Amino acid sequence: MNISNEEFRLNQILKGAVNGITKKEILSRFSEQKRELIEMILSEKELRHDLIILDDRYFHITNTNYRVGVFKDKKYNNRFILIGNDMYTLAGDTSAIDGDTVLVSIVNTRPKVAKIEKTIERKITDVYGDVEMIKDDYYLRPENPKFQKLKIKLNNNSNIIVGSKVVVELGEETSENHYDGVITAVIGNSTDAGIDILMEAYKYGIENYFSEEARVEADNLPLSVSDKDKIGRCDLTDKQVFTIDGDDTKDIDDAISLEVLENGNYKLGVHITDVTHYVEKGSALDQDAYNKGTSSYLAGKVIPMYPSIFSNGIGSLNPNVDRLTLTCEMEIDSRGNVVKYNIFPSVINSNKQMTYKNVNDVIKGNDIPEGYEEFVETLKSMYKLSLILRRNRLSRGALDIDREELKIELDENGMPIEFQKRIQDDAENLIEEFMLIANETVAKSLASKNYPAMYRVHDTPSGAKVQEFINLLNKIGMPYYRHDKYDLQKEMQLIGNELKKYGEVGKAMLLPFLKTLKKANYSIDNIGHFGLASKEYVHFTSPIRRYPDNTIHRAIKKYILSDEVHTDEEIDEDLFELDQAAFQSSEREKLADRCELAIVAMKTAEYMEKHIGEKFTGRIIQIDSKGITVQLDNLIEGRVKISSLPCPYEFNEDTLSLVAIDDDYEDFYYGDLVEVEVYDANKENKTIEFEITDILEQNKYINPSVNDDCRNQAIVKEVSKVKRKDKRRTKWNS
Repeated sequence: MNISNEEFRLNQILKGAVNGITKKEILSRFSEQKRELIEMILSEKELRHDLIILDDRYFHITNTNYRVGVFKDKKYNNRFILIGNDMYTLAGDTSAIDGDTVLVSIVNTRPKVAKIEKTIERKITDVYGDVEMIKDDYYLRPENPKFQKLKIKLNNNSNIIVGSKVVVELGEETSENHYDGVITAVIGNSTDAGIDILMEAYKYGIENYFSEEARVEADNLPLSVSDKDKIGRCDLTDKQVFTIDGDDTKDIDDAISLEVLENGNYKLGVHITDVTHYVEKGSALDQDAYNKGTSSYLAGKVIPMYPSIFSNGIGSLNPNVDRLTLTCEMEIDSRGNVVKYNIFPSVINSNKQMTYKNVNDVIKGNDIPEGYEEFVETLKSMYKLSLILRRNRLSRGALDIDREELKIELDENGMPIEFQKRIQDDAENLIEEFMLIANETVAKSLASKNYPAMYRVHDTPSGAKVQEFINLLNKIGMPYYRHDKYDLQKEMQLIGNELKKYGEVGKAMLLPFLKTLKKANYSIDNIGHFGLASKEYVHFTSPIRRYPDNTIHRAIKKYILSDEVHTDEEIDEDLFELDQAAFQSSEREKLADRCELAIVAMKTAEYMEKHIGEKFTGRIIQIDSKGITVQLDNLIEGRVKISSLPCPYEFNEDTLSLVAIDDDYEDFYYGDLVEVEVYDANKENKTIEFEITDILEQNKYINPSVNDDCRNQAIVKEVSKVKRKDKRRTKWNS
């Protein structure tokens, strides 16, 4: 008889003993040979809390008033216990922390109320916060309010500094909620500029430090390119090659060159820094980069994938010094088709580190910036080629999404002082087009021979989701018909173009439009890239900032540039490794994106804390039953609670609007331009709360009080049941 059978029999005994049973009585039910085994099972059940011991009698937990649940401590004092799928209100106070597994006694079943008797398991292992001193001992003051009930004593040593932001691993619980702790990471000093960004990044697993082994490897890398390094590489140091980046860019991945051929075609060179020449696969530097997955650019602060001594040094394509590169050279015809290409190792010497701002001046025919005179013709030819490439890309169905991004300017103390829209002008578009065509060309080269590679893929959106968005457009007064003759690729492109016709109101719909799309990720299965309308696409052009690009560089060297014959077993091993790396890179990218959003929310709230009571202009970009989201001209977003509106409002699902019950007040629609006052802002909670003080411009495409004809054009099956009366403008600030 195996253990599971013994356990089944033991369960039956415990469940049948409604009034409990002693250990002696339990053991008497089994043969002497089985009693040691039964005692072991009883101990395991006690640890799992399948049974409860009261006055030396064993009870199956279902025969008692006790249960095991999970304590939840949400915002705004919303605390409860989750037992299975049932939610119980907490009776009394508790020392438990959000996420703890707890033993509870049921106080009431209708309504459901339970009292926590003790904490069974505390899952948290790391806590972050500030070092403080209490009576000659060092303690951690946790930053997270949920953990501030913990008393964490730190091991005294000479390296502990009061005021440091640290991460602490919890040791033994010396008494209830009292712990010994060991510092595992020092993020910085609480007074350092940008320490809040680094702490927020740490919460998402984005660490601003490298292993000791990686730092040693970086310190031992050469500072300049040797003659030995140039052997076997094409020497392009006499060619006109340059870089175009932001004003403050220090880690430069890519350089470009261009020749106009006699046949009228263009010979475009995209030269990418050869990171994998210096970073060996499996090395400490490579392992750290693999774990990070990507560099993170967080409100002006960079958390690099490689140590700056490398990423800003010999790994960066700095001007007037030799650098090792991988070059993708393409001959492109007047229609934007790559008719010939070559991928090879090279050496370049960048003639100039250009900036987007200065290149835009050249393209637009403004005054030529000093030092750009000899590059004017090349830059104009590059601009012409970029327009050709863009036209070709759009002609095959690529999406043209021009979503504005937020740029945060911080002062020397890390405080936000200005928020601006990030400019995507001609020079930025030029570089983007050149990088896109290089990535696509490299992908085609690998795919044509079925070589192992990590692709950047973007799956086709769900047809149902696309139809939902079309229904949404119709509801808010932007009539759109589905084209049966077009596939989703063309349909989504047309929808994107349609939004542009509505100007600022159309921009308010970009976020829900993007949500209809699936998220791009990395995969060894080449399913194509929907957004770019590309059959093959990889990331090749940013090996300093993205780990996947390094896998492509290694694939190029192993399969394209080498004459070696590779066995099926070797290829399978590469595919297995790439599959793991693709998953890791995709997950790290998601974390970096989430962290970036969290830091933007934190910094915008911090900025608005100093502007409470001030008025701003913004546009409504979301409406639901709980309120309104308003995006200001500087792209900062805040919420307007429905309870803060001047009269009762109802949410109309047919038009996705808030309808005033009192006819003296206006309704609210997607895209309305409003004046708001900052009512509240909280950096810690990352929240901004507005109150609407005036309606400056109503969405004429749906609001019948502005344009009765527009509403009639919408393709809405459901007819709004709300009877509209003539509205008169009300002074919201009266």
